[in-house]
Amino acid sequence: MPRNGYKIVLTADRTLMSDYNGGIFLGFSACFPKGVMPDRLYFTLFCPPIPTNKDGSAKFAPCGTRTVEAILLDNGFSSEEVIVAHPDHLDRVIGPNTKVLGVTTEDPLGIGPATSTFTQLLGGEAYMAIKFRELLNHPLIKKCHPKVIVGGQGAWQLVAEEPRRRLGIDCVVIGEGERVVPQLFKKAVDGKPIPKVVYGEIAEPNEVPNIKNPTINGIVEIARGCGKGCKFCSLALSRFRSYPLKHILKNIEVNIRSGRSTPILHAEDVLRYKSKGLSINKEAVTELFKTVKSLPGVEFVDVSHFTVSSIKSAPDLIEEISNILNLGGEQVFLGGQVGIETGSPKLIRKLMPGKCTPFKPEDWPSLVAESFEILSENHWVPAATLVLGLPGETLKDIELSIELVKSLRKFKSLIVPLFFVPTGPFKGKEFFDSRKLTQSHKEVITVCWQHNSDWTLQLYDEYAKMYIRDKIKRAAIRQLIKLFSSKVLELVKQASA
Repeated sequence: MPRNGYKIVLTADRTLMSDYNGGIFLGFSACFPKGVMPDRLYFTLFCPPIPTNKDGSAKFAPCGTRTVEAILLDNGFSSEEVIVAHPDHLDRVIGPNTKVLGVTTEDPLGIGPATSTFTQLLGGEAYMAIKFRELLNHPLIKKCHPKVIVGGQGAWQLVAEEPRRRLGIDCVVIGEGERVVPQLFKKAVDGKPIPKVVYGEIAEPNEVPNIKNPTINGIVEIARGCGKGCKFCSLALSRFRSYPLKHILKNIEVNIRSGRSTPILHAEDVLRYKSKGLSINKEAVTELFKTVKSLPGVEFVDVSHFTVSSIKSAPDLIEEISNILNLGGEQVFLGGQVGIETGSPKLIRKLMPGKCTPFKPEDWPSLVAESFEILSENHWVPAATLVLGLPGETLKDIELSIELVKSLRKFKSLIVPLFFVPTGPFKGKEFFDSRKLTQSHKEVITVCWQHNSDWTLQLYDEYAKMYIRDKIKRAAIRQLIKLFSSKVLELVKQASA
């Protein structure tokens, strides 16, 4: 550590500084309230800390944090001035010379869709919110008074003055950082005034730097934005942009050199890579998977998100990717998040018509079921979201969602019910909460968690076969998941009674 600390320290709360034993979607557990399982078990077995170097730097970090690090290093700051640190070791990196603390956040106030759902149903405060607050209350931050700049997917929660003042946050960056971060951090380092809220501009692919150091779970962006226009999602209004293949491969190679043999390709819909509008570019997607799979050091390939309409539009592409990755063989399955959101064609037409393009809203329930069947046949496992309390929702809409979930019971998958959170065009509107739950809403929640209970252990066993070599650790985590799953289902049933 330089004498008196690094000028710029980048970090994230403890829940984001874990690889969840390689299971990226197990990170959803950070949305659960403290107390569902003992903290010691949770933070050792379920959410272990990422490894650190002797100087307190994190060997791996969230993709967004690594991108900010690269932006700074490409814009006049040196590696002697910037460090990405683990939140448990800030005492090694913060000192009187520290001018800026940059924090990546996912859900700082615990009011995101998943977190608000679980905390209202189960009671208590979520780990994400607790650990974010603990981070900003670190004694050295209070003593050395660096400028605290917060960004990330959850930064929208901190636009209001009250939470920023309460948490000691000097500036919040909303959106992309490539065009605003360099000057913002330079002003903060120089002691000049900085704005309280900054809105980042959309960056073109050639403006996004390659990462310098590895990401948690080997996550690499292949595209940004969405552009499908769902009215309850701010990201849906952001233009979809794909990175050149060379850019992606360079980032993957950074992770491979660190021992990460399974890159996770991240986009809001990986099947739209290099698409023209909403039309699938099968050649580009096939080339992407073939090239990544053939890289020396790559064992498996995973993805973050895909969409129902893309699956149904290109079943032959799903089969081709499965063959490239040898799914059902050494790589047992490929998982990813998908939004089904509702079983109601009316709500699809009203709130998210782009989600089903090029198909019709009237076909949405059958479209979802047919897509799940395609995925099942090709060893893909969807982790789906379903939103309760969408604007204009009626009893009939809820019943259609129940019917849809029941029709998916035979397909290996997870379905997570979420409360509606007003973002995008609905920002400022009323949140959906547990006080508004009808008996039909409660039935949706119960049906979803019964579905998940049926599949959780089988999915874990198949996942552990690929990624957890230590048999004792594998068995211990399995038992913990079994207890966790049964307890959550019991609590959900109690809340739904």
